[in-house]
This record gives sequence, structure tokens and C-alpha cells, in this order.
Amino acid sequence: MGIVNAVWQIIAVLISVVAVAGAEEGYPLREKFPQVKYMTTEALNKDYQKVIVVDVRSKIEFDVIHVNKAVHEPITTALFTKNLEKIREKSGALPIAFYCNGHSCAKSYEATEMAMKAGFQNVYAYDAGIHDWAKAHPEKTTLMGKSPAPVDKLISKEMFEKRTVSFADFKKKAASPDAMVIDAREPFQRKQIPQLPGTLRNVPSDRLVELIQKGEFKGNQLLILDAVGKQVEWIQYYLEAGGYTNYYFLKKGVLSAVEAGAV
Repeated sequence: MGIVNAVWQIIAVLISVVAVAGAEEGYPLREKFPQVKYMTTEALNKDYQKVIVVDVRSKIEFDVIHVNKAVHEPITTALFTKNLEKIREKSGALPIAFYCNGHSCAKSYEATEMAMKAGFQNVYAYDAGIHDWAKAHPEKTTLMGKSPAPVDKLISKEMFEKRTVSFADFKKKAASPDAMVIDAREPFQRKQIPQLPGTLRNVPSDRLVELIQKGEFKGNQLLILDAVGKQVEWIQYYLEAGGYTNYYFLKKGVLSAVEAGAV
């Protein structure tokens, strides 16, 4: 009888381990931030009216898509935790949920951790992120200025990757007479300049979006690079909305030029 009980105890432990692993599946950063409490999509929706939702991403990301009631407070702001005090007192009763781009984005965890270290209570990472939220609750999401969010306009990973090219291919395309090559990085990011044919035009992303909306580059083959190939994901929304069809992004951004020894 004792052996049977021992076997059942072992099975119970294994079941609990599997359950925990299953719960964490798809959220690789939870293990890295064990002290950070997280809020699920279901919990956020249930308490939507009382939760203070904070978007900690960049301006271009927020402008493309955000939770309707979100307060925009980029984590990169020097006075991030000081500005949080304008949103809610440190000991306030209403929960704060920080979010970014989802499961593998660390910013929501980092923001929560920073808030905790600054003395804020009742703070959470909504680590499912904006894409999960948009798909689950388009009625509470704004996409390209429209709410409910038209989820059919969300750009898939496959659609984005179709527009990314290697450094070698990007360089070949840059040699075309109708090519317009644009560096969308901010000035402080331009420590390394990729070696490309023709003229590399420096246009920060906010200004680039304005020009795209005006149809500035529709007569060109538009080639855009950033630091690591992430920022261009958001620029693509404006290109698609503007009806652009002849454009490509440098895969991995300037990092790919560094890896190719071409800076």
C-alpha cells in the first residue's frame, strides 16, 4: 500500500510540474523576472475599467496600435518612474498594468520592475502584449487611428518577412537608378554607417512617416534600414496604408552590415 501511495505522490508532483510548464509556455521571460507579477488578457479585460494601462513602447509603436485607454509613457524616458507618480500615487489602490509588444518583449517586465524598485505597489506586467489584446478585444484597441481595430489590417510575421532582404540583396537593390535608400535611425544611433552605393538619406522614423503619408517616395524603390530590423515593422503599417508596393527593409538592420564587415 505504501508503494502505491508513493507512486501516486510522484504522479501528482509530475502533473503539477507539467501544469506549471504549460502555464509558462509561450512566455520565455517570466522565468527571468520571477519577482514580477503578471496580468492575463482575461484579467485585464475583466477589470478593464479600473486598471490603469500604461504603454511603455516608442511613439511610432503607440501611434500604430494601442489599448484604447492606455497612457503612453515610454520606458526610455529619463523620468519614467517620476512621471508614473503623475499617473498614480505609489500606494494607490488601482492596479497598473504595463505592456509592450508581447511574449518575448522585455519592456513590460522591466517597467514593472522599475516601478517596484521606485516603491510602487499593485503593479503588473501585461506580458501577452498589444497583439494578443488586439485580437482578443479589437473593440478596445485602436489601430492606425481606427477603433474598433480592423484586425484584418494587422501585419503578420510572414507579410513582414516578405519585405526583408539580406545585406547582399539590399546592396544590389541600392544600386538601382530608382532606389531611395533611407536610414530611419535617430541621430544618436548612427555611430556605424553601412557601406552602400548611392546616397544614404537620413530620415528619422517620425519624419519618415510624415513623408510616406504625403506620398513622397511613390516613384522610387524604397529601401529602409534601422538599427536591428525592428523599427521598420511599424513603418510598414504606414507604407501599406499609403498604397506603397515597391519597398524593402534591411533584415536585422545595420547589424547585418556590421556582421558583413560593411561599415
